[in-house]
Amino acid sequence: MRRVGINFLPRLFLMLAIATGSLGVFAQNTQITVDKVYGYDPLLYNGLAYYFYPPPSTQGTQYMFDIFDASGAVTVRGVSYPNQAINYDIYNQQLVLKYKTAIGSDNLLQISFAWLESFDLHNKHFDVITTADTIKEIFQTLGNGPAKVLYYFTRKLTVSNLTESSVHYFAQIQRTMYVSNGGKRQKYKNNRSFVKAFPEANHDQIFKYIRKNKLTVQKADDRHMTELINYCNTLLGT
Repeated sequence: MRRVGINFLPRLFLMLAIATGSLGVFAQNTQITVDKVYGYDPLLYNGLAYYFYPPPSTQGTQYMFDIFDASGAVTVRGVSYPNQAINYDIYNQQLVLKYKTAIGSDNLLQISFAWLESFDLHNKHFDVITTADTIKEIFQTLGNGPAKVLYYFTRKLTVSNLTESSVHYFAQIQRTMYVSNGGKRQKYKNNRSFVKAFPEANHDQIFKYIRKNKLTVQKADDRHMTELINYCNTLLGT
């Protein structure tokens, strides 16, 4: 029986995806033995090779950012790795690492989700949090105390029927907002629902802070929301 070369498999999958218009992430186990002799850390470079093939002529990107952050940081099983080229695939909910092989070509690797703990990307901090039903999810986290603001991001792949031929495109990023406090996570949509995530005894003080700083929590930037949640932590006695 003829064996198919390893390097041929990604090309074969790409041709099939284009021919069928199918969409998917193709991944294969890849703790790359050839590269390990050149100093790659097997704790970080141990995951799945990342190949993503949206339908032909798809507009937009599956990533959170248009470019990889060459100064990103990743924490895997308690070990931090600074200055990594990473990007967040929010369509597939995967952290993707770009690295160069021994011969200088770019490769993409899906960081092991079982080992991934946190990462920093374009001045945003993300944590992998286990939800009540034991499912791990990626959240941007704001705040230095036990109470934190959590953002969960998604992006849909949709079809436009505005033209004679259907065109696939990635829609705008959607953000779901939560307050995490005391092990509980509560969704909020506006100032009122944000305040209700805290003990009733603190409501008046939080409302006063929001009015004084003219905040609208669903529109406030990361800096102002970090300052707000840190203030809330002072009210909680932390």
